[in-house]
Amino acid sequence: MKEEHKNNKGKHHRGLILFLILLIILLGVLAVNYKRFANKQLNPIQTTQPKKTITSSQEKEPLVGAYRDDQDGAAIVFNENGTGRYVYADKKNADTDDTLTWQKKGNQYLITLKDRDVTNPLTANLDQNKLVISGSNGWNTETFQRTTGSLNLQEFLKDMHAR
Repeated sequence: MKEEHKNNKGKHHRGLILFLILLIILLGVLAVNYKRFANKQLNPIQTTQPKKTITSSQEKEPLVGAYRDDQDGAAIVFNENGTGRYVYADKKNADTDDTLTWQKKGNQYLITLKDRDVTNPLTANLDQNKLVISGSNGWNTETFQRTTGSLNLQEFLKDMHAR
């Protein structure tokens, strides 16, 4: 009977050891799979489709703002909605005060003045705070500097005539 008891005890110990080994292997597999799962959650697979950019209301086109050319006596303002206004202080004739529309076209901007004398769109290039506007049919190329804050165009014209 003692031998039978020893046999049962030995089988019981072997079964317990085998159970513990299997348990350790199972826990190791679970740990590896959990690590892979966690990495996928933190670094999802990139799709080949480009994501649409979401623009916030605070993000604006670099052109938006006011610019002035004190040497020529001209100023221009670009609004976020694609509109704007251009003024020119003319010493001999009536001042120019035109509304405009603008749009980005590649690396340039196209500006359409609401002026019957300017029939073709103007082309603008922006390099940091320097804006160069050129056109055809006798348009004089103008170089503007960005202003800080807003620019009162009526006051600008008044100041240009006072010089």
